[in-house]
Amino acid sequence: MEENALSTTKKGMNDPRTALLLHNQGLWQGCFMRLNSSGIEEDRFLTSLEVQERDGVIESCLTYKRTGQQRLMNFETVPFSMQVNGTGGWSLGPSSVTPFGWVGELSVVSGIERRRIVARYGHNGVDQVVYIVETKSGGEPSPPSQPIQCKTNPCGDWVVWQPEPGVEVLLDTRDRQMSDFTVCGLRWLDSNGEHQQIVRRYDTTGQLESLSDVWP
Repeated sequence: MEENALSTTKKGMNDPRTALLLHNQGLWQGCFMRLNSSGIEEDRFLTSLEVQERDGVIESCLTYKRTGQQRLMNFETVPFSMQVNGTGGWSLGPSSVTPFGWVGELSVVSGIERRRIVARYGHNGVDQVVYIVETKSGGEPSPPSQPIQCKTNPCGDWVVWQPEPGVEVLLDTRDRQMSDFTVCGLRWLDSNGEHQQIVRRYDTTGQLESLSDVWP
């Protein structure tokens, strides 16, 4: 059994679909916190998210507990515009962008805990970021007890928001032009003292770049 588990782990490091399921399958209880363009929390709400594989199809069902509304996403193979690393972190967004707005969704995972963001870029930088804290195995999420007011630090051409200690959200707050390289990233110092991170990058022509471990 140990050999099989090791084989699955090694396969997950090289195969995005396997890595995605290995680290993200299950029922996640979450808290979504909506932040405005200044990194100040405006709203929060509870969710549950079930990720499973059924008959070769990966199924994702997000339920908003306040309203009961559900959002479904199903796919057999990992979409071209989805990037997955060996530790189960992933990002989703367009395959190419322009300065006129795009949405990036990023997630990092450590055991039964996850941190995620949904970043909405508009004409003049960041319009909104949703910060998400999730846990599974029957637990409840542990979001910041007080409304978030992000600490903001410059990082070269970018800006880093800190919604809570140990979490960094890498954003491009500039009024971008057609030839501007751009990024969106998430890094989390987990309870084991290890950084879990993923960065989504677009080159000067707006095309999605290959996944890299470099921060930022």
